[in-house]
Amino acid sequence: MQTQPATPPGAVGEPEPLPAPVLREPTLGAASRALVGQAQAQLAGGNYAVAASSIERALRIEPDNPLLWIELGKLRQAEGNHVQAENMGRKAVSMATTAPRVQADAWRLIAESYRARGMNTEAQNALLRADSLVSR
Repeated sequence: MQTQPATPPGAVGEPEPLPAPVLREPTLGAASRALVGQAQAQLAGGNYAVAASSIERALRIEPDNPLLWIELGKLRQAEGNHVQAENMGRKAVSMATTAPRVQADAWRLIAESYRARGMNTEAQNALLRADSLVSR
């Protein structure tokens, strides 16, 4: 019965570690930036449905951009739909794995949605999570 050597011939020590993930903060493209600007003006005017439509158009352009999900969450928060605001924040967190500042913004949105529902302990925990991301 033959035994295999612990290290294959020609190999040197441990395998190389994986490279650290590159931290990349997302940005909005020109079209999405314009649509978000329109949505913010529409929101300021109290026109929630039209503002949501503008952000949803931007999401059709950049569906994987966590900044847009945060914007949609802020809109839902302003509408009083705190559960949807939390869900948009969580989606942004999951999409921003290499962007700690964006993740922190998403956790702040989640904290606001918790606070609006009287879930103060959860809100505090979400804020602590946001703070830990930006203090790295």
